[in-house]
Amino acid sequence: MATSTAKLRESTARAVPVRPPRRAHSHRFRQRGAIAPIVALFMTIVVAALGALDVGNAFFARRSLQRTADLAALAAAQTMDDACTQPLATARANAAANGFDPDATGQTLALVCGRWDTQANAAPSYFAAGTVDAPLNAVQVTVQRKVPYFFLGPARQMSATATAKSTNLGAFTVGTALAQLQTGLVNSLLNALLGANLSLSVASYESLANARVRMRDVMAAAGVGTIDQLLSMQVDAAQLAELMLSALSSTAIADANLQTDIATLQAIAHGGISNTARFALGSGAGGNGVFALDLADRQSALDATVSPLDALLVAAEIAKAGQPPIQLAAGLTIGGLGAALKVQIIEPPVLAVGEAGMDPATQQWRTQAHTAQVRLYLNVALGTPMLPVIGNIGMNLPLSLEAAPGTAWLQSTQCAPTKTASASTIGVQPGLAKVCLGDAPANLSASQPFSCATPATLIDVPNVVKVTANVALPAVVPQSSAATLSFDGVTPNDDDYQSANANAVGSVLANALSGVAASLAQPSGLDVTLLGGLSLPLGLLDSVLLAALLRALDGLLSGIDLAIDPLLQLLGVQVGVATIHDLSLTCGAAQLVY
Repeated sequence: MATSTAKLRESTARAVPVRPPRRAHSHRFRQRGAIAPIVALFMTIVVAALGALDVGNAFFARRSLQRTADLAALAAAQTMDDACTQPLATARANAAANGFDPDATGQTLALVCGRWDTQANAAPSYFAAGTVDAPLNAVQVTVQRKVPYFFLGPARQMSATATAKSTNLGAFTVGTALAQLQTGLVNSLLNALLGANLSLSVASYESLANARVRMRDVMAAAGVGTIDQLLSMQVDAAQLAELMLSALSSTAIADANLQTDIATLQAIAHGGISNTARFALGSGAGGNGVFALDLADRQSALDATVSPLDALLVAAEIAKAGQPPIQLAAGLTIGGLGAALKVQIIEPPVLAVGEAGMDPATQQWRTQAHTAQVRLYLNVALGTPMLPVIGNIGMNLPLSLEAAPGTAWLQSTQCAPTKTASASTIGVQPGLAKVCLGDAPANLSASQPFSCATPATLIDVPNVVKVTANVALPAVVPQSSAATLSFDGVTPNDDDYQSANANAVGSVLANALSGVAASLAQPSGLDVTLLGGLSLPLGLLDSVLLAALLRALDGLLSGIDLAIDPLLQLLGVQVGVATIHDLSLTCGAAQLVY
């Protein structure tokens, strides 16, 4: 048994080979081969991590720079002025408040004033550096800073640019001054122009003149989505009155007399307006409109405010422009003398809303308003002088006046933290006038040139006597240099109506008529025809006719301007004097555009 066990062990020993002992240096070699890839992988991870830190730091630095540029541009645009003096200081102060020191080593802030205009400038920024004539409405701020790379190389210069715009808007009319209203005159004018039947008080009109609505209110009342759609709308005077009524009823602008003003507009809108002539709300190539608007971004006009009454007066004249004269006051009394007055609208006035400054391409002021161009035909009854042999004869004095438009333009705006400190400057060029002593032409077409060629018929009894006068009245207002007026940003207040008197002519018709009597006394002043064809020298009737004329002219001269000037101003017409009605200065909210 023992022998068998021994043989089994010997057999097992022969079947299992005996391994030689391991060598120590071979083991160490295999360890070094395993560590190298691990180290390489570890170093790769370390380098990637460090690179990620640098990339993250660069990303953070760029984002911080962009934020600094954005905030500085917004702040600078809010203080935009025509000379670009305030924006840079504002941008630097804003950047410093946000942890960016423009004077530190390796850090800079640069600012350029210019104009943002989607029509005139190229995409994508729509910004171009400009001068004060542009006008300026945007700033472009560029900030630079050296950002260190901790692990991947030397410091690099990084920059960020932001463009912000802020559109400041002025709104005004020229030629209207409600302070000079006479009782019932507005009613007479609107009734004649619109075919209405109004009998409102002067106080109602004066209160409505101080009411304001925003362009966005009018747009909402019209149910349109953009300013362009609003301006292209075709309406008649009744529809415009309804739009203004709806806008006033929903506006957020404070009005102490809101209910009174709404009642006045309701009375006008429902006052039986029969003139159905249609016109566009915007003035442009398509013809006359109520609003003249010139903006790089018309949507900027959403918060501009306008007067409903001024808009209605402009619309009333647009509705009658180019038509035959209308009888305005058949029972007018001037200096105790009866008179008949006809008015013809040649060119209606316009209400201006827009930016200050000139368009460098056209060299025209961007925002302009103008007075109306009208003709007045006035026939004054001078009495019934007793002529020898003939007896009492009615004597008239036919006068014609054409007022050429005056213009006003928004020269500059200055927005400040308060409305009182804000200001707009409006330039004014008063209109001219021609006055004729002569019969109105038979064809009173608006397209017919104004003429003083027809002598005045003072007396006309068919086949009995006819007396005519040939007196030339010069233009009463010479061309003069423009004036400028300054308004603060508060409306309504006492400075809303301001006048520029560019000449020393205090009256219009009275000044022109002052030399009529002396001119009539000249040998060629009067021509008397008897019995249908017999001309007689003036000497036979001079004492009677001239005495009657002198008595009549004394009363006429004392009252003619008091009667006519308020009417002219309601029509948006002034001669030698230009009254600006400042409606609003809207300082735009700054917004980033690029």
